[in-house]
Amino acid sequence: MAQAIPIALMAASTAISAGGTILGSNAEAKQLRGESDQLIEMAGQDRASSQREAAEQRRQARLLQSRALAVGAATGGASDPTVVNILANLEGEGEYRALTALYEGEEAARSKEMQARARRREAKNTKRAGLINAGSQVLQAASTMYSRYG
Repeated sequence: MAQAIPIALMAASTAISAGGTILGSNAEAKQLRGESDQLIEMAGQDRASSQREAAEQRRQARLLQSRALAVGAATGGASDPTVVNILANLEGEGEYRALTALYEGEEAARSKEMQARARRREAKNTKRAGLINAGSQVLQAASTMYSRYG
C-alpha cells in the first residue's frame, strides 16, 4: 500500500505533464495557423493594391497622352509623326509601369502565400512534436517506475 502512493503520484504527475505538453503544442499550432491566415489575407491585399496601382499608372499615361495631343494640336501638328511617336511612347511607358506594379504585387503576394504554407506545415509539425514529446514523457515515467518498483 505504501508503494501505491508514490506510483499514483508519479503517474498523475506524468499525465499532467504530458497533457500540458499537448496543450502547449496545440496552442502554438493554433497561433501558427492564425499567422498563416493573416499572411493569406495580406497576400490578397497586395494583389488588390497592385491592381489599383496599375490602373492609376494607366490613367496617368492617358492624361499625359491627352496633354501631349492637346499641345500638338495647339501647334498645328497633332498628326505630325513626332507627336504620334511621343503618344506611342507615353502609352508604352504607362503600360510598362502598370505591368511592373502588377508584377511587384503578385511577387509580394506569392511570397506571403509561401510563408503561409510554411506556417501551416510548422503548425502540423508542432502538433506532432507535442504528441511525441508527451508519449516520450509517459514512456520515460513508466520506465522509471518499473526500475524503482519492479
